[in-house]
Amino acid sequence: MITQRGLRAEDRPLIAALLESVPAFTDDERAVALELVDVTLGQPSTDGYGYRFVLSFQGAPGGDGAPRLLGYLCYGRTPMTQSTYDLYWIATSPDFARSGVARGLVSTMESEIAREGGGLVRVETGSREGHGAAVRFYDAVRFTRAAVLADFYAPGDDLMIYTKRVAPPAPSAGEASARGEAPARGEAPARGEAPARGDTPPPGEPALYDAAFGYRDYAAERDFLLACARRFGGRPVQRVLSWACGPARHLEAFAELGVGCAGADGSAAMIAFAERAAGARGAGACIRFSCAELDERPDVAPVDLSFVPLSAIHQLATPAALERHLRLAASLLLPGGVHVIEATHPADLTPSGVNRTEWTELRGEQSIDARFRIHIERSTPDRVVPVTLEVVCSARRNGGAPRELSSIRQEATWYVPDLAGWRRVAERVPELSLVATLGDFNVDVPFEHAAAWRLILVLKRL
Repeated sequence: MITQRGLRAEDRPLIAALLESVPAFTDDERAVALELVDVTLGQPSTDGYGYRFVLSFQGAPGGDGAPRLLGYLCYGRTPMTQSTYDLYWIATSPDFARSGVARGLVSTMESEIAREGGGLVRVETGSREGHGAAVRFYDAVRFTRAAVLADFYAPGDDLMIYTKRVAPPAPSAGEASARGEAPARGEAPARGEAPARGDTPPPGEPALYDAAFGYRDYAAERDFLLACARRFGGRPVQRVLSWACGPARHLEAFAELGVGCAGADGSAAMIAFAERAAGARGAGACIRFSCAELDERPDVAPVDLSFVPLSAIHQLATPAALERHLRLAASLLLPGGVHVIEATHPADLTPSGVNRTEWTELRGEQSIDARFRIHIERSTPDRVVPVTLEVVCSARRNGGAPRELSSIRQEATWYVPDLAGWRRVAERVPELSLVATLGDFNVDVPFEHAAAWRLILVLKRL
């Protein structure tokens, strides 16, 4: 049984041990975290602006046996504000990563803030904290990325400021239904402001898909792919191929560096959209497109680096289809080139995994609300599972009710192998060697790391 309660004096050594078990924290960070504990225990607040703690235990605290501390959260009212709160600290035992402990702590904090009348919650984190796991977590629990200060902590480690508005409890029937806040859906997470691409996406599936995934840091992911080629490959990158390229944002990032680009996608409408978009931004001459599915050979010249982004690989719903794709990828890679697959973490097919997410991209008075779900309750023993993606573009003026402008709903069947399944498929393609399995967009984070949130496979052409 998992229970929660506030901070007690006997919890200090438990928190210290928990902090020591989290490799992402530095000694200085652990010292600061314990300082907040000591201040709270030694000088309890009387003005409502002190630090507040929520601790999560396995086993009932105070019962028979010693309960185990799974994680804790520290937050408090922000001085000199009317209804703003700061989330100062959250930590979870690595043994319980991806188990819902952190989400449960945030949910309790939000319930307490709602009980007090609601307010704005602010949190600051580094872009590389926990090898990026912190950023993914705040995105997943529906915080909005409000600001980024580049190189704040160190070169390449940005300060990310997230916010989330917590509404007071819903009014009862007969009470005024509007308290100056938009409906809850309007508070879904904006994973970073989308690049300026016009106020409203034009109607059509490709444009909405492009808008929904505007939160991706395509330049950073390009740099990660190049790092994979340097670390695990054997040749300089002069030409790249993006399978399931979609709107081709990754390829535009490569084109900025003067790299020759090719993009393949099974949707002719998506290819047409990508060609227009790339041309409008001056990258069209650098990218050659080909209409081809993941298990079809695109009409492109051999490349030094190829990749499949955004879990698109799971559209291949059988091991045989995956094998066909790998053979095609090998045939288009030059010796020493690498093929990188961004896959879903196998744990996301379990109840403790991240199998549903919601987010929002904000553009002036328009919001692009997206919901993605892996229907794990309908998965098969062979790890085949239905998935759905819904994207709705709405307009809201002067705080009024949203008006839907356009929407899409995609349904698909995915095959999500575990790591052993991936290895079995790769072994059947002798031209390729599986040289790395990573857990984040960082070549130094292995898949086995406690903070791993993806399965990124790197295969080298022999």
